Amino acid sequence: MTQAAIRIRHAFAIALLAAVYVVAARAGLMLDAVAGFATLVWPPSGLALAALLLFGTGLWPGVFVGAFLANLITGAPVPVAIGIGIGNTLEAVLAVYALRQIVDFQVALERITDVIGLIVLAAGLSTMVSATIGVASLHFGGIVAGAQLAETWRAWWLGDLIADLVFAPVLLVWARGRRRLDDSTRRLDAIALGIAVVAVSLLIFAGSARSGTATGKFAQAYLFFPLLIWAAIRFGQRGAVSTAFIVSVIAIWGTAMGHGPFVRPALHQSLTLLQTFMGVAAATVLVLGASISERRRAEIEMRLARGRAEEANQAKAEFLAVMSHELRTPLNAISGYVDLLSLGVDGPITEKQRTALARIQLNEQHLLSLIDEVLSFAQIEAGKLHVDIQSVLVHDALATLEALIEPELEKKELIFSCNPVNNALSVRADPEKLRQILLNFLANAIKFTAQGGRIGVGAEDRGAFVRIWVSDSGIGIPSEEISRVFEPFFQVQQGPTRRYPGIGLGLAIVRDLAHAMDGEVRLESTLGVGTTVSLLLRAG
Repeated sequence: MTQAAIRIRHAFAIALLAAVYVVAARAGLMLDAVAGFATLVWPPSGLALAALLLFGTGLWPGVFVGAFLANLITGAPVPVAIGIGIGNTLEAVLAVYALRQIVDFQVALERITDVIGLIVLAAGLSTMVSATIGVASLHFGGIVAGAQLAETWRAWWLGDLIADLVFAPVLLVWARGRRRLDDSTRRLDAIALGIAVVAVSLLIFAGSARSGTATGKFAQAYLFFPLLIWAAIRFGQRGAVSTAFIVSVIAIWGTAMGHGPFVRPALHQSLTLLQTFMGVAAATVLVLGASISERRRAEIEMRLARGRAEEANQAKAEFLAVMSHELRTPLNAISGYVDLLSLGVDGPITEKQRTALARIQLNEQHLLSLIDEVLSFAQIEAGKLHVDIQSVLVHDALATLEALIEPELEKKELIFSCNPVNNALSVRADPEKLRQILLNFLANAIKFTAQGGRIGVGAEDRGAFVRIWVSDSGIGIPSEEISRVFEPFFQVQQGPTRRYPGIGLGLAIVRDLAHAMDGEVRLESTLGVGTTVSLLLRAG
């Protein structure tokens, strides 16, 4: 687009804004303006604010020309019309500047800061500029006497304020484009809301002003609040401001016709009461709409963040599963070659070599156990854990444990005891997962119990549940750390000086396995005395 075309387009926009401003101003001035110029219904203020926010402050000449012509046509002398035009223009320009610089204003009005800025900076403060300059121009032009200054200023300010709260928001939110109501339920809700708003508005503002007490008539106006709340909750800020605008238009029409709860002997008195009420209602619904929009936006962001976290967690789990599987292959090969060398397949070996092979095999087994833990954890995290729940005799499950851990017990000279268990006691569990949990309990007990200590296992009936426990006389856990021992990769002793090997996945895996079998793991420990860890499963 050429510079000439841009200038023509800009001039056309200014002319269009001025023309619409004049039409809107003439409509407002017809409603019993105080002193002929200060009207309580002044849509041009909302129009000017919205136009400059949407299209830039470069359109300010359109505001000035529109205000000048509107007041000139109404009968104001040229100097007075110029003064009023300057005041109206400054109001809009200052409001836009303050909103952008102070609150980084966004026209969607979906943030609390934007709404508070609109209420305080634009509707509350900037309108004082126009009211002050305009009333001063009328006074020095000999149109408004000193006794009328306060009443004229109040009517001017209130009319501009309501325009910024009711008219400007509608232009701002709808300027963002039309949103389709794809959901049939939402379309029905929109139709029902529209019918309800029009019906209630006509009921209140098309009836006789003489019926009922003043208090009763005024209370009727609060019938609008449930509709405004409905609109804000169901349709957000767009529904809220649109509903407030429709109510305001019907209310002004009804009041001007002499109907409704705000009717007084003079029309400007009636409009003062009405616009005060609408200002409170509009500000309230703007804040409510922004609050709901912020909450919805936060919920959407939270769902997106949760989805991203779940995807990352899934990728991590799949990576760990693949890596664990790949690492097992060379370790199994190492174990096989160590066994062949130990058997003397490739020739006799010395006692020193046999000792070295034993150490290699011991470390291979330890590394393999760590990989198994990582693989189990990865399978659980990836949601690939399969459990085969069946009835398992507790006596049989415990009876097989001692033989599996006997070498470790003998190495550390630990005393192992298995409390008598009722032969008929059974649980609902996966036999392999149950064995894995109990072996993990015992492995921890052996690891953290000093030479010559004690380890015991047992089970007891707890009604609908069965408690299987493993206790030891080990080092125990500090009370402040007990709540964290089930966190993945957490270890009580950390750093390069820690005495006990492991990666801190055992109890995390145990907890998830127990949950998969509809069970629970509990842990009790006293530092320096010992630990008891229990598995609660449903009785079978």
